Amino acid sequence: MHRLPSKCFNCETDHTPLWRRDADGNTICNACGLYYKLHGVHRPVHMKRSVIKRRKR
Repeated sequence: MHRLPSKCFNCETDHTPLWRRDADGNTICNACGLYYKLHGVHRPVHMKRSVIKRRKR
């Protein structure tokens, strides 16, 4: 049985709408994964937010 990851490898958050993997196979949160995909480097820790904002659509 697969276990859900407990923390993001990069920013150490434990709450995310989607878990992703980086090029090395480490489990990262959605925000870090999208940043990594766009910029090719891990997301800086100072960009971490404490809450996930909902969008009104």
